[in-house]
Amino acid sequence: MAGKRRPIDWAEIEREYRETATPIRDLARWHRVAESGIRARAKRHQWTRRAQADVRRPAPMGAPAAPAPLRVGPVPPEMARPEAILGRGRGLVLRMLDELEATTAHLGEIEAAIVEETTDDDSGRRREALLKAVSLPARAGTLKALALAAKTFAEAGAPEGKKAQQADTAAKLAQGGGRFAAPAPPKLVVSNP
Repeated sequence: MAGKRRPIDWAEIEREYRETATPIRDLARWHRVAESGIRARAKRHQWTRRAQADVRRPAPMGAPAAPAPLRVGPVPPEMARPEAILGRGRGLVLRMLDELEATTAHLGEIEAAIVEETTDDDSGRRREALLKAVSLPARAGTLKALALAAKTFAEAGAPEGKKAQQADTAAKLAQGGGRFAAPAPPKLVVSNP
């Protein structure tokens, strides 16, 4: 004997079919029922779903904190310089570190708000996902990524080594200029007719 089959809760399936936007395949997988069985019963008992427009439209997320800046034209040349890009990157890393610090400082309040917001949920999946997003491993991973970004920006903006600086100085001196500059070495011209 393979095991006892558990009874199918058709009332629960009908409620989820009518009230949620969950796809039929997911309902079938969750309740361990054939997808065709749900479709047949829905057709036979004339179950109706919410309007398809509501199902496919994403829920509004609320007003954004600040409007995103619009870039109409090309990036100005002063903003495209490597130094400007490095400066903006460093500023962004610092702002994100401040965000992480604020999140860590108010972790208890954030977790309490998550628990309060998810008390009416049928399953704990949403609560678990939200708590996982503010957990220590998630924050540690964010800190590692920010540290790597800061290191990359620091290395990119670091001055050249001694040899490169000496080569630049020698090239500037070799270009000559000025009244008392050393003359340039003779140029070798080969003419083979």
